[in-house]
Amino acid sequence: MTNCRNLLMSAAVLAAAATRAAATNEVVALPPVVVTASPVTQAESVSKDGAESVLVAREQLALLNAQDLPTALRQVPGVTISRYSPIGSYGGAQGGSVYVRGLGTARPGGEVRMYTDGAPRESGMWSHPLMDSMPIDFAESVRVQKSPHPARYSGTFGAVDVETRRRRAPGHEAEVDLVYGGYNTFLSAGSAGLKEGPVDAYGGMSYKYSDGYRDHNTSILKSAFGRLGADLSEHERIGFVYQRTDSKVEDPGEVGKPTPRTDRFDLATDLYTLRFDTERENLTGFSLVAFERGVIDWWQDGLCKTPTGAMDGNAHTEWLNFHFRNFYDWNAVQGLWLRAGLDLAHEDGETETRNLRNGKVPFSADGELTTVAPYVGARYDFRLSDDWTLTPSVGSRGYFHSQYDGEWAPDAALTLDWREKAQLFVTGSRGVHYPGVYTRAVAADYARDTLDAEVMNYLAGGAKVALDESLDVLATVFHTDAQNRIDKTARGYVNAGGMRATGVELSAHGRLTDDLAFFAGLTYTNPETAPVSRLPRWTATAGGTWTICPYLKWTLDGQFIDRMYAYSVRASSDAADLTELKEGVLINTRLSVPLESFSPVAGELFVALENLADRNYEYYPGYPMDGIMWYVGTRIQF
Repeated sequence: MTNCRNLLMSAAVLAAAATRAAATNEVVALPPVVVTASPVTQAESVSKDGAESVLVAREQLALLNAQDLPTALRQVPGVTISRYSPIGSYGGAQGGSVYVRGLGTARPGGEVRMYTDGAPRESGMWSHPLMDSMPIDFAESVRVQKSPHPARYSGTFGAVDVETRRRRAPGHEAEVDLVYGGYNTFLSAGSAGLKEGPVDAYGGMSYKYSDGYRDHNTSILKSAFGRLGADLSEHERIGFVYQRTDSKVEDPGEVGKPTPRTDRFDLATDLYTLRFDTERENLTGFSLVAFERGVIDWWQDGLCKTPTGAMDGNAHTEWLNFHFRNFYDWNAVQGLWLRAGLDLAHEDGETETRNLRNGKVPFSADGELTTVAPYVGARYDFRLSDDWTLTPSVGSRGYFHSQYDGEWAPDAALTLDWREKAQLFVTGSRGVHYPGVYTRAVAADYARDTLDAEVMNYLAGGAKVALDESLDVLATVFHTDAQNRIDKTARGYVNAGGMRATGVELSAHGRLTDDLAFFAGLTYTNPETAPVSRLPRWTATAGGTWTICPYLKWTLDGQFIDRMYAYSVRASSDAADLTELKEGVLINTRLSVPLESFSPVAGELFVALENLADRNYEYYPGYPMDGIMWYVGTRIQF
């Protein structure tokens, strides 16, 4: 016990020394740290059909002290984020976003689609995801698909899929989280689940509040979650999930400019999902039906331009999305897997801008779009020997759209596996992303029927090696070529953009002892069509988790990100608005004590610090983050 106290005191002294040493005021843009070990992510993997993905599990979400989806993913290699408040993602124009290798929730749409239990999440009017509709308080895991994978995810260049909690073993469980932090930040969440016979149920609620770093920066987030499911047999199950979100997030405005009077983003969503899963030896897959209803009220200073000046206004948006998705792998004969799936999407939305002074509506738009996208493919496992397996795979998804020309998205891969010790892979795929309702509604008449889907061709190769049970290494070389990107220009929305980039990602994770785990990573990306928003050339990270003694666990990670560019004017996609964010270093740490060490209750007490070295940094031009951000909290489990 004395040794534990001494180590704790030493850690505190080192933290204080690091803070004093960071007297320089560098501007830091938070990097995507590569995470593949238990400290921050659970697994990085390449599937038999060449899909590169990263899994951040429930345990790692706690270690990251993640309050929302951007903070949950900020450590993933190839990922950058934007935010400017302890909680809340101001949905209007990139207040909080996730970017995968420079692609993401840019306007006018989102080339990286978000999912909850496989159900797509996006505004049916604006055609991009909204981070505050994706709470992670009830997440079992978050999977990031870092490249186009038409077999699993249609209509996108990448994916972020949140799996919600489900009680799998007979019995019950419950969890309560209470956290308080700087700037009057309060985080609370409670959930409980049970399984009795074939029936399982789960439910939870969360409430989050923060005053924010600056004036007019208050955020309030509320969410609720419910699941009811049943095992139909040993191999099949069915489940219904309901999720509700309600948020109000204020915009403090750019530093040096007047504080906004009304700027606030209100968002409410209701998601209903019915999903059927099959897990047999020769057949695996799922089918789901999902409905989402959403409402946005975006209050803005000077939104309405009038002959007498700019008047405050409200942009009111409503949408209703319907999705049907399924995908199945069938082992037709030994070694041969046939694959098939169908995605059907219907998006219906309307928006109007209202002058708050006179009640007039100077702008309104509405529309609906339907996409039908079937997929077929196959893969074959050639057993070269008892130790070696060669697996080629090929497939393609077709797109049939109610308003635009059809597209096709092929994919192919070749993997060579040696036991579970090593893997070589080469993969190629094509992503397709169609313009949304708003883009079509406001496009100039001459351009509306000339718009085409955005497409991205992707090629990658690499290797994963497990040197022993304590160390995994993954190396990937990739090339992306995005074409027909829709940009907002003087001529309106047109297919005017493109982006090509070549990069390398290296990661390693391991466990030196039963008590000490580490991770390290490096990402280099060379944009051939520079500058590209949210695409730094270099990012690097290193850190680990140390169970110092039975009464204390310490997590530490350090991050470096090279300079990068980001749009500086809201709702703009003009390359002239790109502003440079300088390179820098960010250090985060967390100390936790298990409640079991001094009470009969399971859980933990913890203290977490973000930006331990007290650097100046920003994720978004003109919106500096504050210095050290502290949190103290408890997690109680039953």
